[in-house]
Order: sequence, then C-alpha cells, then structure tokens
Amino acid sequence: MNLLAPNPAKHRRLSLYFWGLMLWCFSPLAVSAPDLTATPMAQQVLQISNSGAAPVSLVCPRKGPSSTRPSAPVAEPTEIPDDDEVAQALQEASAERTAPTALAGPRLQGDPRGWRIAVWGDSHMAAAFFSDQMVRQLIPADATVTSRFVHAGVGHGGVRALVRKTCLSGDWGREMAYAHADAAAAPGPGMTSLVAKRPGATLALDLRDAQGLARHNRLQILHHGDGAGLTRLAISVDGETETLVPLEPAAGPSAMVLETRVPLSTLQIRVVEGGFRFQGLKLPETPAPSASALHLDLFAYPGATMAGWVRSDLGYLASWFTDQAYDLALIAFGTNEGNDPRFNEDAYRDTLSRALSNFRRVFPQTQCVLIGPGDRGIRVAKSRATKRPKAAANAKNQTSKKQVPKGKAAPKAPPQTAKAAPAAQLLKYARIHERIGQIQADLAAQHGCQAWSMQNAMGGVGSAYTWARKSPALMAPDLIHFTPAGYRELANTFMADFGLTKP
Repeated sequence: MNLLAPNPAKHRRLSLYFWGLMLWCFSPLAVSAPDLTATPMAQQVLQISNSGAAPVSLVCPRKGPSSTRPSAPVAEPTEIPDDDEVAQALQEASAERTAPTALAGPRLQGDPRGWRIAVWGDSHMAAAFFSDQMVRQLIPADATVTSRFVHAGVGHGGVRALVRKTCLSGDWGREMAYAHADAAAAPGPGMTSLVAKRPGATLALDLRDAQGLARHNRLQILHHGDGAGLTRLAISVDGETETLVPLEPAAGPSAMVLETRVPLSTLQIRVVEGGFRFQGLKLPETPAPSASALHLDLFAYPGATMAGWVRSDLGYLASWFTDQAYDLALIAFGTNEGNDPRFNEDAYRDTLSRALSNFRRVFPQTQCVLIGPGDRGIRVAKSRATKRPKAAANAKNQTSKKQVPKGKAAPKAPPQTAKAAPAAQLLKYARIHERIGQIQADLAAQHGCQAWSMQNAMGGVGSAYTWARKSPALMAPDLIHFTPAGYRELANTFMADFGLTKP
C-alpha cells in the first residue's frame, strides 16, 4: 500500500472536521465572553440561644379593613368557543402556518437520580405542580428532596416556597429584576426582592418541614447591603425575645448567618430603622445527594419574563451560587412575553439570545432546557339568546317563507349579540406562542441548551380549547394556565420525551 497516495475517506474526515471547526469558531458559543467574577458577599454572624421548649405555630396578625375601591364594571359573561368555531379558525389559519420546529430525540446527559435542579420561570412553574410531578417520577416516594433557597417571592399568591406559612405586614414592596432597575442592579437568587417601605415592616416564616419538624439550626438571611450601616433589624426565633441587630456597613450582596442553639421553627424579621432589601434565605448545604435523593431549587415568579436575565447584574447574581453547581436548569418563560398583542419576533429573538448568553456566563457547565409556553385560547362573549320553544321557531320559519311585495324592503331582523370573536382571533395568542416556541428551539442549540414546547405537548395550535373540554379539565378557565391535572400531564410528557420515564 502506498502511504503517500491520496486516501479519499481520510480526506473526507479531515474536510468534515475542518468545516465543523469553522462552524464552531464562528458560532455564538465560541465567541469568548469576558470571564465572570462573582461579587464578593459580605457576612456577619448572629447567634441566638433559643430554648426549643415547645413547638411554635406561626399566627399572622389580623390585617385592618382594606381600603374601599370603586367597584369595577361588571364584565360581560364569556364562554369557551364551541368546536365549530375553533375548527373554522384552524382551517382559516392552516394555509398561513409553517410547520413547527421538530426536536429530534432530546436527551439529557447522566443519571438524573441525585441531580441538583434549578427552575426559573413564570406562573406556570411558580405553583410547583409541574416540578412536583417531575420529582414523583424521578425518585421513590420516601426519598429525600432537599433545597437551598427560599427566594424573596415567598408569600406571593401562586408561589410555592419551602415554608409552611408566611406572614407579611403591609409595609413591603415587591420588585422584580425584569421590571425594576433597583432589583436588577441587586438581584436575589430568584431575581426578586422584598423592599421595606418603612420601619415596622415585618416578615415571619414557619420553616418547619412537611411533617412539622424543625430541621435547621443554621441559615443565611440574604439581603442587599447599601454601605451606609444605618439599618437595624429585630430578629426573633420561635416567638421568643427579639434580638436587636445593626447591619454591618457593607455594600453589595450580604448574608446574616443565623446560628441557633436548637433547630428553629419560626423566624421573624422586623425592620427597626433604615432601609432593607430582603433577597431570600439560604439553607445549610447538604452533602451530595444520594442516588435515591434529589435537590430542587424553585425560583419561578408570576409575571416574570426572560428579561430578568438580560437586566440583572451578573456578578451580583453569581455571588449566590459560588458553591455547588446545578446539574440541570429548566428555563420556562414566554407566556408573559407573548401576552403583548404587538409581539415583535425580532425583538424577542434578540432579548432571548442575550438572556441565554448571560445564563451561560453564570452557569457555563449546567445542562439547560428551555420550556416554551403552552397553547392559549380566547374566551368569547356569551350568547344572550336562549333556545326558543319549537312553536316559536316554526312561526319564525313560516314568516320567513312569506313573500315580500314588490317595492317593499324586507323587514329587518332583530339585532343579535355576536357570540364569538372573528375566527382568526381565536388563535391570536396561540400563533404567537407557536413562534416563541420556534425561536426558543432555534436559539437553544446555539447556547448549548435543549428546547421543549408545552404547546406541542398539548397537540399544537388550538389545543387549549380541547384541553379545556376534557374531563377532568386540563386547562384553567382563563385558557392560559392549567389545572393541577394539566400540569401533571405536561410533566409526564416532558419526562417521557427526555427518556426519563417510560412513554
């Protein structure tokens, strides 16, 4: 064999290698971003010798009467469009639609048992129906699920956190990085903040587990240091005597390390003086989960968009995650972006690309899956007409058959309330969600992620109406969110699609 003779197979392999290398070099991931340095986090230690004499239940104080607001006008009753109207809308839209992006055999690397998982998202993830079903599929019922963070969205309606109960006085304001500049400049781990409006603002948390047992005698109270050193807090554990604590004059991400003599049941924070931006709690680090355990941190918040990942100070955000890395991150946004009837695809693509680049700077090695929004329907005005008696209907038919004398106009029919919006409008938001899912699929691969669409899992555009009519219903009455059964169905499909459970 002549070793100097050309080898076509080898030549093809080298050619493929060369072009693959060129594609990688000019891909977004290959463009080297500046190394991210986490902002140093300041810590101060507070030790409280609680007695642990008796279990303490958290009792929220009664709130005063709510301020009287002018009553809103009564909304016109609405209903789910009937099957014929939805079929007409689908038929009219079919000629314009493009085929959805196909996801070929998505798979995740490694055995998911023992994984550390983080979830960022909007209201679809905040209530935890989806993630709870994932956990049921991944580990035995008696296995341990651990978490590190209680983010500052705690106490908000629709947010499930690692607390049994939350009491908030009316002296707090909520700020989110996607919408507030101050929250973006000082983002907590969930990119949300609770900001004290005035002295006296009080937050109380019942930190016992689901069995009512106190587990922790060490945790961190995460907050923003303004550098002024003018803030004083009163900290109470298990309803016992308050301890007055002046915050150290540090600037940037800060943590008060609270150590108690025995595991604490409840924690109360009261602002005595100065400003205070609460970022959440960080619970003790757990050993690497065993094969039968799982670690899950839930950072979802109603109304959230991917813009939080664009606007947040990345060095500040990274300061909360300098210890153990996540194996998997689920990034579930898109419903709120698609709520804008003037949705602009180019603007969304640009925002999502920048957000994913920033995510990769904070979590360069974490596997990630973008979860696209589900299908969305539109309720229509409910018909005021009721079914007429058969005799009346026959009388109308006989009248309609009478000939109109020449020269006379036919009598006008009585006005009737339109039952439905134009057929095209029934799929207005569904089509936007379809485009969001396609854009997510396009950009996910460019940033080392995978993509999965709730809308595709439901059956595609228009499936919200089908899910709403199932028994039990899988779609909530607003045709945007899902029932608990609907979220469980989506989670089961997600797990099957990624080969984590049997289809």
